[in-house]
Amino acid sequence: MFFIVILFITGCGSSPTHDITKDADGDRIKVYTTFYPLYDFTKKIAKDRADVSMLVPAGVEPHDYEPSSKQMSEIYSQQLFIYLGEAMEPWGAKIADQLAQKGIATVELGKGLIKDNDPHLWLDPNLAREMAHRIYEALSEVDDANASFYSNNYEELSQKLIELDRFYADSLKDVTNRSIVTSHAAFGYMASRYKFNQISISGITPFHEPSPKKKAEQIEICKSNDIKYIFFEPLSSPKIAEALAKEIGAQTLVLDPIGSLTAEQIKSGEDYFSLMRKNLDNLVKAMN
Repeated sequence: MFFIVILFITGCGSSPTHDITKDADGDRIKVYTTFYPLYDFTKKIAKDRADVSMLVPAGVEPHDYEPSSKQMSEIYSQQLFIYLGEAMEPWGAKIADQLAQKGIATVELGKGLIKDNDPHLWLDPNLAREMAHRIYEALSEVDDANASFYSNNYEELSQKLIELDRFYADSLKDVTNRSIVTSHAAFGYMASRYKFNQISISGITPFHEPSPKKKAEQIEICKSNDIKYIFFEPLSSPKIAEALAKEIGAQTLVLDPIGSLTAEQIKSGEDYFSLMRKNLDNLVKAMN
C-alpha cells in the first residue's frame, strides 16, 4: 500500500521541498508518531508547542499495523516523523529517505537499542528514557527556538522515568517467584532489567496461538515454576490465558504492554505511567 503512495508523491518531481519551520498557524510544529508510547512521550516533551498526531488508532494492536493511503499522505505533510524501527513498522524505514529528501525530519527511536527483533523497549523505563531523549533532540533540531522549553520538559519526564525505574527495582527485588507467564513475549526488556523470567504463550507478536505440543509443554513449565497467575492483555482475547490457567488451577491478571490504549483507558485519563504502576502492582501480586 505504501508503495502506491510513495510513487504518487515522488512522481510530482516539481513539488517543492517541505519547509521545516512552523505550521500555517505560525505557532506549532507538526509531528507524526506511529503508536502510543511514542505519542505519549512526544506530547509530554512538546506539550502545546507541537501538533502531535498518532498513526495507530486507540484500541488497535500496533503490531503489523499497516497505514492507510490517507495516513501515508498525512506523514508527508509533517515536519517531523517519529517511528520505532523495522521491528514494529517495517514500512517506516522504507520511506525515511524519501521524507528526508523532502525536508521532513525523521527519527528512528529504536536504532541501536532493539535486540532480537523485539520492539518493546518502552517497557523498560531506562530504555524509555533513551527514547525520550531522542525525541527531545529531534524536536529541538526541528524547532530550535523552543529547544530550552523541550529540554525542561524532557528533564521532567526523565526524572519521572528514573523514579519509576527505582520503584520497579525496589518492589521486585525481594519477590519469591521470579517467573511469570505472559500472553506474548512483550516483557523481555523489563524482565532483563529487573532480573525475572518471562515465559510467553505466543511469540513477539500476540497473534500466534501455540500448537497442542507447545500447550502441553507450557502446562508442565507452569507447574514446575509454581505459577499462580497467567497474564493477558487488554487488546487481546483472554481465552488462551484462561484455558492455560484452568489447566493448572491458576488465575488470570492483566499485564499491559501499553502499545495502544483502549477507549476506556483514554476516558479514565490513563497514561504510560499510570499503566506501568498498575503493571507493577500485578507483577508483585503474581510473583509473591
